[in-house]
Amino acid sequence: DRYSQIGGKSPLLGWTEKLLNGLKDNSVNGSEPFFSSVNYAFRYTTPLISHSIELLNKQEIDEVTLLPLFPHYAKAMSGSIAIEAEKAASRFNTKLRILPAWGLHAKVIALQSKYIAEAIAKVEAEAHVLFVAHGIPQRSVDRGEDYPIRVADTARAISHSLPETVSWSHAFQSRIGPVKWTEPYIEDEIKLHAAKDKTLVLVPISFAADCLETLYDLDLVAADLAREAGYRHIIRVRTFNDDPEFAKILLQIASDQ
Repeated sequence: DRYSQIGGKSPLLGWTEKLLNGLKDNSVNGSEPFFSSVNYAFRYTTPLISHSIELLNKQEIDEVTLLPLFPHYAKAMSGSIAIEAEKAASRFNTKLRILPAWGLHAKVIALQSKYIAEAIAKVEAEAHVLFVAHGIPQRSVDRGEDYPIRVADTARAISHSLPETVSWSHAFQSRIGPVKWTEPYIEDEIKLHAAKDKTLVLVPISFAADCLETLYDLDLVAADLAREAGYRHIIRVRTFNDDPEFAKILLQIASDQ
């Protein structure tokens, strides 16, 4: 039902293929490519990580650089990807290099700051910027994960580019089930800063591309809640999607490591 409200399917395959094309277009440094092949895989649907590594092995590619597209590390996200990739790499005798989380990379922060500046350029009302990341169960944090800290660090880094008149905070979205998830929850932050003469600027910072969590959870659910809370306007800042500049940054991250 939720997918039917955002076009009937997930847009992730389309955005991933477009990003891949951008990576290929920018993968040449001088006359030599950074990488002999640029491919993609998904954790829970085809092409699976194991299948992609197997295909690379058949092409006699025995060294793979893995770049998880989650900006911040969490065991259930990038950690899960790494485990699957390590299993496949071991099976096919592939040398695997896993790149660290890139959410705090200076050029990533600069690009997201640019998106926000473009979004609020014509805002005349008082604005509150709400940085939003996907939550994780609090029990994972209690066991030692620093994911919420990295999310807060990213929000703080981007906030330095905001006009002094713009307030900001961060929150977590998309919690599931009755257990406690990372706080503050997006619903609480939306209500906390609501005012009839204020614009709410939603900034997704844990998604490389538009997906159910941005198109449904933010554009529909969060926006409706914000309207009910009394905001004058609601703006949702874009994700990276197939921005050529984002492709260039990812290639730089991969080649610099």
